[in-house]
Amino acid sequence: MSIYIETERLVLRQFTENDVNELHSICSQPHLLKWMPDWNVSIEEINAWIKWVEDQYLKSTKNTARIMLAVTLKSNKQLIGMVGIGNKEEVDNEIEIAFFISEEYRNNGYISEASKAMTEWVFANLKLDYLIAIVELDNIPSQRVIEKCGFSKLDTKWILNSGDTQEKPFYYYRMYNKIY
Repeated sequence: MSIYIETERLVLRQFTENDVNELHSICSQPHLLKWMPDWNVSIEEINAWIKWVEDQYLKSTKNTARIMLAVTLKSNKQLIGMVGIGNKEEVDNEIEIAFFISEEYRNNGYISEASKAMTEWVFANLKLDYLIAIVELDNIPSQRVIEKCGFSKLDTKWILNSGDTQEKPFYYYRMYNKIY
């Protein structure tokens, strides 16, 4: 399966080994590591992750999905972030949307645009019944993105999230597939 999604300002595409250095640079930014500490990894680990993700594109189904896409600017092909879906073991293995963006491109609506496009693609192509999102209570920017995309806040759950050492509360959001 080859995935390429265009929006007004962005191209969402599969990661390649050429993305290693740029992705590592984005993943090293303090604003990202505050919310996603498990991305504090070496260049070698980023390279291995990209190879693993490349293999996952072919295996994604309605029940088991792991699709991570590079968010790039349409104008100059610059890698600015990531948007993806995957089973979230910590939340009954439900399929979660996740995203991040380089600090210099925040507050431009790019990640909302990417997340909406990803959600539409996933619902149309994988025909999932719903997607979830979990967001820390004080992560207001991510809450805004999720709500702009049409997710509804259903609950607060205590979760031991990837990279954390203790459980903490997360807002639990869900969006149902109205296409299929």
